[in-house]
Amino acid sequence: MISFRVSEDEFRTLREVCLGEGFGSFSDLVRTAVEELISNRAQRGPAAVAGAVQNLITRVDDLDRNLKELMTNWNSMAR
Repeated sequence: MISFRVSEDEFRTLREVCLGEGFGSFSDLVRTAVEELISNRAQRGPAAVAGAVQNLITRVDDLDRNLKELMTNWNSMAR
């Protein structure tokens, strides 16, 4: 069990979020928030960064290829 204190304003905000998002209790809301935080941290690990870098490399290569094709077409039209 984990407990923590919140101000009255924070309590009202949490209650509004809980009701607005359809959570049955504060525990459900906090549990979901913590699970999402853990999941998001795992996605930002080295493998995720490596995947994002590889994606960027692929996109830059595609742009380079497209630019070369455009330049070839431009040069052939200019003749």
